Amino acid sequence: MRMQTNFIERQNIYAESYRISYSSWGNPDAKKTLLCLHGLNRNGRDFDYVAEYFLKFDYYIVAPDLPGRGNSSYLQDGRGYNLDSTIADLTALIEQLELKNIDCIGTSLGGAMGLMLASMPQNKFNKLILNDIGAEVELAGIIRIATYSGEDLDFSSFEEACNYYRQYSLNDGIYDDSVWLHMFSHSFQKNSNRRWELKRDRKVAASLAEGMLSNGNIDLWEFWKRISHPTLIIHGINSDLLLESTIEKMQHLQPQTKVLTIEDAGHSPYLYRQEHLKRIAQFLMS
Repeated sequence: MRMQTNFIERQNIYAESYRISYSSWGNPDAKKTLLCLHGLNRNGRDFDYVAEYFLKFDYYIVAPDLPGRGNSSYLQDGRGYNLDSTIADLTALIEQLELKNIDCIGTSLGGAMGLMLASMPQNKFNKLILNDIGAEVELAGIIRIATYSGEDLDFSSFEEACNYYRQYSLNDGIYDDSVWLHMFSHSFQKNSNRRWELKRDRKVAASLAEGMLSNGNIDLWEFWKRISHPTLIIHGINSDLLLESTIEKMQHLQPQTKVLTIEDAGHSPYLYRQEHLKRIAQFLMS
C-alpha cells in the first residue's frame, strides 16, 4: 500500500499556529498501530524500511515529522521546541488520528518521547521499542550531538551535503550505498539561496540542548519505573548515549525488558536490515 502524507493543525502556549506532517501506511481502521518517532535532527522518513516490512502484519503505521523537522512547520519562537511541547503534540496526534493499540518504536529523542508517553496514565500503548535510548542519557553524547546539530551550514550540491554529513552518520550501521542515498534524499532540501541544507530548523537543537546541558545526564528513571509495557531496547554497542550499565539497571527494575544488541553500530542504528527487523517483529508478535 502506498505511503500517504497528511498533517494536523496545532497551537502552542506561545500562541503560534503550526502544522505537524506525518507519513502513514496501511489501513487507518487496522486493529493496531505502529507509531514511529524519529531522532533529534531526523524525520519520519527514517522509518520507510520499517514500514515496508511491517505492513504484512496488518499495522496502521504512522511516522510524524516533529515540529521543525521534515515537512512540519518551523516555529518562529524556538522556545516551542521543548520536551513538554513535543509530548503535547504527540498526544494531540494520537487523539486526532484516533490511534489505538499502539506499539511504539522510537529512535534516540523519539524513544525518550515514547517512554514518557507510555508512562502516562490511561495511555494506549502495548509494546515499546527504544532504539539506542534509555532511562539515562550520557552527557558526552549529548554534547557531541549538540555540537554538530547547531551548525548553520549549506552546500552547493547534494553530493557535497551528503559527504559532509555522512561523517556524522557512520555510527548508524549503514553498509549499503542505496540506503545512504535513501536516507539523504529525505534529509536535505534547497534553501532560498538554492543551496542544500538539512530539513530541520537549527533552533531545535539550540532549544533542546540548552535545557539538557544545564542538567547534566538526562534522567528518565521516574518514567521508566512506571512502565509496565513489554519493552525491547535496541543497543548500538558503540553508543556514547546508552551504556550497558544503564541497560542492566533498566532490566533490574523491569525484568521483562529484552535487548537487541547491534555489534557494528553506535548511536543510533538505522533500522533497515532484515535480520534486525525480523528480531523486532518477533518481539512485537510474541
